[in-house]
Amino acid sequence: MTITELYNQLADKDFQDHLTGNLFFPAYMYVYGPEQEYEVDQEVMNIKDRLHRPTNYLEVMVMDIFQEFLAFLKTQKFGKASKYELFLEQEAQKPDRVERSLKQMANDDRFFSWLHEKIKEHFTQAGEAEVAYVFVKGFGAIYPYLRASKFMNNFEKYISGYKLILFYPGKATDYYHLFGLLDDENLYRAIKLINQ
Repeated sequence: MTITELYNQLADKDFQDHLTGNLFFPAYMYVYGPEQEYEVDQEVMNIKDRLHRPTNYLEVMVMDIFQEFLAFLKTQKFGKASKYELFLEQEAQKPDRVERSLKQMANDDRFFSWLHEKIKEHFTQAGEAEVAYVFVKGFGAIYPYLRASKFMNNFEKYISGYKLILFYPGKATDYYHLFGLLDDENLYRAIKLINQ
C-alpha cells in the first residue's frame, strides 16, 4: 500500500466508521521501509492536514511515541528533579542501569495510562468529531526501550472510539521485523496496512 492508497483508505467513509473492521481491536499497522522514514514522517502530517476538515467531522491526532515518552519522563519526579533529568545525569556513569530503568518505564502501565489521558484530552478539546484517528509514529526512535508489539499488547485496553494507525519502519512477513532486521516478539493483533 502506497501513501496515496493509505490516504484513500483513511478518507473512505466505510473505513472511517470506528465500528467497522476489527471491532475488538481497532488498530492498524502501516509498514514501510526504514529508508523511507523521513518521507513517511512528512506524509503523516500531510495526511492529517488533508483529512482534518471541519466539513468531514474528522479529527486526527498524531503522536510521536518517543517524544511522548520523553514528555512523560519529565512529569515523573525523583526528589526535586524529574526522572528525565536524573537519567541524563546518570547516563554516562551508569548506562546499563539507565537503559534498564528506561525499558521498565516505557513498558509501565503508568506510561500507557498517561498516553490514554492525552488522547482523551485531545479529543475532548477538539469537540464533536464523528470520526477519530490516532496516528502513532516514532517506533524506530524509541527502540530498544519499547517494542511495537509491547505497545500494542499493553495499549489495547485503552483503544475506544477511534482507530489507531501505527507507522512501523520495517518488514512484515509472518512476523514484523523492525528496520527489516530485528524480529519482534510476536504477531500483532493489528490489521496490516502493508506498504509492499
